[in-house]
Amino acid sequence: MLVKARALSSALIFKFNGNGFLFQYSTTAPTNHFIVKYLINSLGFSKEEAISSTAKVSYHINTDKNLDLFINFLKQTGFSNTQIKILVSKSPDLLFYDVERILKPKLHCLKELGLSGSDIVKIILRDWTFFSRGLDTHIRPVINCLRILLGSDENVVKVIKKTSWLISYNGGTTIQDCLNLLQSVGCSNDKIKKFVLTRPGILKLGAKKLEETLHRVEKEFGVSPDSAMFLHIVSVLASHSRSNVDKKVEIFKSFGWSDSDILTMLQKLPYCVGLSDAKVRTALTFLMNELGHESAYIASRPSLLMCSLEKRVRPRYEIWKLVNEKQLTKCKWGFYTVVSCPESRFLEKYVLPLKAELPDLYDLYIKNIGK
Repeated sequence: MLVKARALSSALIFKFNGNGFLFQYSTTAPTNHFIVKYLINSLGFSKEEAISSTAKVSYHINTDKNLDLFINFLKQTGFSNTQIKILVSKSPDLLFYDVERILKPKLHCLKELGLSGSDIVKIILRDWTFFSRGLDTHIRPVINCLRILLGSDENVVKVIKKTSWLISYNGGTTIQDCLNLLQSVGCSNDKIKKFVLTRPGILKLGAKKLEETLHRVEKEFGVSPDSAMFLHIVSVLASHSRSNVDKKVEIFKSFGWSDSDILTMLQKLPYCVGLSDAKVRTALTFLMNELGHESAYIASRPSLLMCSLEKRVRPRYEIWKLVNEKQLTKCKWGFYTVVSCPESRFLEKYVLPLKAELPDLYDLYIKNIGK
């Protein structure tokens, strides 16, 4: 609702915003010197920071009453002065929200779930759009949808802590559309629940994007929804553009990988698709061209691609090779075991025997791995 202000110039009007306040609004967006002064004196903003923040705000007020209410509310919730400054810098419109009618009911929903004050502070700092979302159009529908899927408020809290933006993302309708699609291809509620608890990002996918990815995983890659890795593959492919995935596939094929090799890798560790092109090429050059491993060997052990070549794979290989050649240990581990074992075990079996025999090489290894 907009009402012309008789006593003001044509550039100024009154505006009711959706959060319950009547403000003087400027169509020419002048600097609100009062708010600049308030941010400097109350929150420790520099003059430049205050001007930059208020430039994002169209509202013009001449009292600090509402501002004090908001600041005090945040402090009572558990925000420090530094955290309030961060929040206001990101979204200065929050200064003008109605505390009693708008803000408190939204936080009450989170507290009802069992989230602590410190949890709520972290969530809002990561997703400051939460306060701008409708209580009945977004927040409650999402929470109710998650409750039905995950079975308990405790599980809902786990998911929200992992993915704070979820409670303010497009409302419960989008989430329900995703769930309906997953169920339609044969994913059980229990399977979906277990996956969402660890990787809730799949729920942010739009229905069209998810439907396309489900079809591609099942029809083009030949992975059945019955596969334990089906949802993992869907999640990975959906989070990358089709062109990027196709480009990654071509890199593997340029090293002689077959479709069967690529499928084996996807079914074992689909997150390899998320590696950078450079990392994939460098790893394959070392593993295949320098060490002579076949594509089938790497495809069935894709964690080799995920490890750091410079800090893990290459240093361990050099030590393993030298120790075996000089017969400094009775341990006869294979290459994959050497790369994948915990650092403490590798140090015990292969590195410590070097300390007395080859101290310089021992020191070089420790330096290379950053110890």
